[in-house]
Amino acid sequence: MVHSIQYMRAIAALLVVVAHAVWKGSQYSSSPMSWFNVGGIGVDLFFVISGFIMCHVTYKREVSFLSFMKARFIRILPLYWLLTSMALLIYLFFPEKINSSRGETGILASYFLFPNESRFLVSNGWTLSYEFYFYVIFAIGLFFSNSLKYLLPVVLMLILVISGFIVESDNIQFEFLTNTRLLEFICGICIFFFFIKYTIKKTYSLILIALSLVVLIFINFMGNENDQMFYYLLPVLLFFVGMRGLEDTVFSKQPQGKALRILSKIGDSSYSLYLFHPFALVLASIVLNKLGITAYGYLFVGLLVFISVATGWLVYVYLELKINKVVKRKFT
Repeated sequence: MVHSIQYMRAIAALLVVVAHAVWKGSQYSSSPMSWFNVGGIGVDLFFVISGFIMCHVTYKREVSFLSFMKARFIRILPLYWLLTSMALLIYLFFPEKINSSRGETGILASYFLFPNESRFLVSNGWTLSYEFYFYVIFAIGLFFSNSLKYLLPVVLMLILVISGFIVESDNIQFEFLTNTRLLEFICGICIFFFFIKYTIKKTYSLILIALSLVVLIFINFMGNENDQMFYYLLPVLLFFVGMRGLEDTVFSKQPQGKALRILSKIGDSSYSLYLFHPFALVLASIVLNKLGITAYGYLFVGLLVFISVATGWLVYVYLELKINKVVKRKFT
């Protein structure tokens, strides 16, 4: 296990959860955390992590295209499809509770993660569309030798991104296929091979993390709305490289201290937390509103985050782990 990656998974998930909790708070009251504008950076961090991890699980191993994609399907889809089905049931009886913020809901698109103008039943599912798109591109490289295995996907993604800048199109599928978010997966791949050859001293790693926080604070209060990925990429890379640089000195052993142990547990359950927290936020908001807690902004948002993390852990233990075990037994 790469402990630094585990902690970053937790941080990425928490950033997204806090962002959505703040938004939910603004629906019920004048949220005191309206100043928090950078929770979306958690998605960008997830994409960089994916690029790194796909290299980590295939490096110096014989992995075929089919076996790689099968493993990705087994890891990602069972829980997602279960929660999508649960959302569909809610949508059939209470359609206003699903994607109430905006847009039409696409049922088939939700199950097949097909990018179009509709919204998915599980609102965070759009990121899985990018994940699987990256998996397919990455898996193409597995047809080739080690010298091309990782270079080819990087070149393909660069060509796609450049094509998006050259060709002007309003087609949503073309925009998806050439989206600049592909650069984040590329960065994850490059960082993996950087650490194959080099190490970073603890002091430099801490400086990089500190710089990432300074840049993020600046971005938060600068109020950028356009092309957030380019704004977010610098602090994400500084943070990622700094955290990974601490792997051999600070994070090499099992988590020491209560804070790191909790963060590691959240990292374990980060996928369940990421997918399930929209459900938790809706239900928790209704209950807390009836209790009159919505009037206490920070407490309200804090409880929403706590409940999301707690229910995410329960979903991980009682659904994700058990479903994956059954699916693996049947299909491997």
